[in-house]
Amino acid sequence: MAKIAIVSDSTGCIPAEELKALDIHVNYISIVFGTESYREFIDMTPEEFMERCENYSGLPTTSQPSPGSTMELYESLFAQGYEDIIHINISSQLSGSHQTAKTCAEMVNPEHIHVFDSRTVTYTQGMFAVYAAKKAQEGASVQEILDYLEMMRENNQFYAAINDLTNLRKGGRLSNVEAALGSLLQIKPICQMQPDGTLQAIEKIRTFKKSLKRLIEIGKEAKLTDDYQLVVMHIGNEEGAKTVQAELQEVYPNHEVKIYPISLVVAVHGGPGAVAIGWVKHK
Repeated sequence: MAKIAIVSDSTGCIPAEELKALDIHVNYISIVFGTESYREFIDMTPEEFMERCENYSGLPTTSQPSPGSTMELYESLFAQGYEDIIHINISSQLSGSHQTAKTCAEMVNPEHIHVFDSRTVTYTQGMFAVYAAKKAQEGASVQEILDYLEMMRENNQFYAAINDLTNLRKGGRLSNVEAALGSLLQIKPICQMQPDGTLQAIEKIRTFKKSLKRLIEIGKEAKLTDDYQLVVMHIGNEEGAKTVQAELQEVYPNHEVKIYPISLVVAVHGGPGAVAIGWVKHK
């Protein structure tokens, strides 16, 4: 049986205990404040991110893993005895990580490194790696895992309720006038991952309370069967996340609806306070 290494970008937000239990390896993306760089969840927690944002006049940026560190990770895994590597990336529309991984794979071992664009973000992306790792532990082949990942990519969704428009304004995604008007009217957009891997605002709702209510409605309208995993995610808004979780757990009693952090890379654009839901078909 071939020994297959599963690698996830850190944007997958996979908890340490799951990483260890499933033997998942991580390629870290960094958050940059001025000249200072922090690997998400290693050098900077969500709480520290929120605190820095409150006291930072500019917009933090993100830095994809360097080619050197990515190649070093691949070479280390082969040295440990893995025969193949499957690297699952954040959407290529949101980060250059996927292209960097493809370039590094070509340089290290193109026949045995398989780079997969999840076209999604945060723990919705993380679920791809979690279930791929379970398949690897069950003895699935590389092609079987890649086919499985393709099935998941065709059967997943991610929606986020944005609470703070500041970072959208700083990043140029909203004009100053739009942001000011949005703040005045308490506009809280709902964003959705699109099939091409872009994140787009699909609804504009007044007040965050109503935005969370709409997020719950979207989850209910999905009418998910037991072959899906449903999760709630947030950045610095545990109360909002628990509200959404409680409602959806009641709707889906056969699901264990867990709460996970939102990737700091996503929070750079969406800002603190965001709450999201996501689901992936895994059977």
